[in-house]
Amino acid sequence: MSETAIVAGVGQTIGESVARRLHRAGYDVGLFARSGSFIEQLATDLGDGALAVPTDITDTEAVQQGVEAVRAAFGPVSVLVLNATGGGGRPVEQATVDRLESIFAVRVAGSLACVQAVREDLQETEGTVIFSGTTFADGGVTGQVEWGAVAPAAEGLATSLAAALERVQVTYVRIGSSVAPADAAAEGALSADQVADTYLDLIEREAVTTRTLDLYSRG
Repeated sequence: MSETAIVAGVGQTIGESVARRLHRAGYDVGLFARSGSFIEQLATDLGDGALAVPTDITDTEAVQQGVEAVRAAFGPVSVLVLNATGGGGRPVEQATVDRLESIFAVRVAGSLACVQAVREDLQETEGTVIFSGTTFADGGVTGQVEWGAVAPAAEGLATSLAAALERVQVTYVRIGSSVAPADAAAEGALSADQVADTYLDLIEREAVTTRTLDLYSRG
């Protein structure tokens, strides 16, 4: 029987590559994104074992309904990848409370909503949660003040969940290089496929739990 994964925040870079890699490894995959057109095309491309569920993760009820749809199609969820970002911030002269709250709603509150919706499944299956994180806010981010405030909060959430959820691996992956789509290699950048391969390795480790992982390109 296949295991079930949900990738929340499926865009054309990390989200797509992670979904493809998990599906290729034999996982059934639920695809969450606000816009339905991209994930519906991706689900069609992947075929059996992929389900597009247009979902705004800032809407707790929509998250619960999305999880129920994936669970009904494939069974209990053992993998949750939190890849939604809410976009970037702006310099202090242009930063706003509304923008900070919007990013926080996606990156922190939305992530918690997703975890809560699958928490019992994760504990039953001894599953894995992966946050697509960043080193970008280390030491302060003058060009993106709102993002610089929210990024450490997301890492703090991951740390707290790792301590609170028994039998569940929660890993915050601190991505320290730019990430290029799988078909658009860029010097000094990680390929989205390299990120996806790292996530799969974390998920399939049986005897080791990784709570924080720094990921950089060698270039």
